[in-house]
Amino acid sequence: MRSAACVVVGGGPAGLAAARTAARHGVRVVLVDENAELGGQYYRQLPAAFSGGAGAHPVKEQAEGRRLMDEVRALGVEVMAGAVAWGIFDQRTVAVATQDETTRIAADTVVLAPGAYDRPVPFPGWTLPGVLTAGGAQNLMKAYRVLPGRRVLVVGSGPLLLVVAHYLLQGGAQVVSLCEASSLRGLWRYAHRLLPHLDFVQQGRRYRRELAGAGVPVLTGHVILRATGATEVTGATIARCDDDWRPIPGSEQTLEADALIVGYGLVSSLELSRLAGCEHRWEAALGGWAPVRNRDMESTVPGVFIVGDGAGVAGSAVALEEGHLAGLSVAHRLGRLTGRDYSGEANRARGRLLHLQGFRRVMDEIFRFGAGIYSLADEQTTLCRCEEVTVGEALLALREGATHVNEVKAWTRVGMGRCQGRLCGPALAHVVAHETGRPVTESGVFTPRPPAKPVTMAALAREIE
Repeated sequence: MRSAACVVVGGGPAGLAAARTAARHGVRVVLVDENAELGGQYYRQLPAAFSGGAGAHPVKEQAEGRRLMDEVRALGVEVMAGAVAWGIFDQRTVAVATQDETTRIAADTVVLAPGAYDRPVPFPGWTLPGVLTAGGAQNLMKAYRVLPGRRVLVVGSGPLLLVVAHYLLQGGAQVVSLCEASSLRGLWRYAHRLLPHLDFVQQGRRYRRELAGAGVPVLTGHVILRATGATEVTGATIARCDDDWRPIPGSEQTLEADALIVGYGLVSSLELSRLAGCEHRWEAALGGWAPVRNRDMESTVPGVFIVGDGAGVAGSAVALEEGHLAGLSVAHRLGRLTGRDYSGEANRARGRLLHLQGFRRVMDEIFRFGAGIYSLADEQTTLCRCEEVTVGEALLALREGATHVNEVKAWTRVGMGRCQGRLCGPALAHVVAHETGRPVTESGVFTPRPPAKPVTMAALAREIE
């Protein structure tokens, strides 16, 4: 057991910004990240051993991230890279594991910046080799300069699809088509709300022009139906969909591809905030749960702050500003930043956040999550990949009396694998809601238990000793 004034969990934009701001004001910060290098998904760095030759120049985001990481280290922040925050006890005691040992850090304040992961959407063929999530494909291309395929079909919803298609084209792949689930009808109605955010709008337009220049068909109001192939993906069947992302019968078409990238939005990582006892609420526009916070980014547990995509997916610009505001709040709580100095800086940060949140609300409305996407899976479709539980087995448990995701878990072992329910939990909640005829908010969530992420038995044994 050791102590710290502030523990920041997560080394992406939000966590780095929080650590930098708190350290600037004299707070002793410990920054914990499970990756070998800081940066998170957005600032993902090239591996240290990567040579790559002339094509290994870092992309813009990687260069920005490197400057921020260097600043954090220069401020004296203690960086624990390659360390997993696997539990929170007594609300602010963070359990951290490396390969061989665990440490518990009793913190005066905790900033959680765990990020998010790709929303899992089960459909026939989603377990075939060659089917990747948007985040996974982006990681391959950004951090390792590896293309997921040569003829690639991109399906899903949201601005991230344009970014992924950009990386594919830059890498020399052919994008067979980009299928956006949202209809994008009536975009003109948002023009006045987008005027203050022209930098983001222009970036999106550059991506769209790039797709048009490469002859990539962009199909709006379309969803994936199934992936085809025997031992690997060879194509996919898509279809038009309604506003709830439910496929419209009779509109199917099949496209050939050697890779399929699927990205129907992101889900916040809430394991640690749940373990800390923080309150959460359902956000219908995001199609998921998010922690309840006040205007200083503090959760319902005093001294625990939650920032970035782990508090509701909103992108890197919002993550940086939320992290900065949380760092100010930490410094204020610990007496390092007080009076007008604190109120002035905090108010400016809140103003910038308010501006950015205007763009976020527009994006949430345009790309509003459609629960109909969970109607794709049939009873033979694998629901829990870790434990190989099908949708049919989950339905059987519900028909035998289960009414909650935890009860289905007890019946079938769904959610008991290495991913600890991250891949099957959201989909199972919708299966329960559809079968029981109740709102998805009443389906429940898996009970959080440490370790929040897998750690080695050797590390846990060392703690017991």
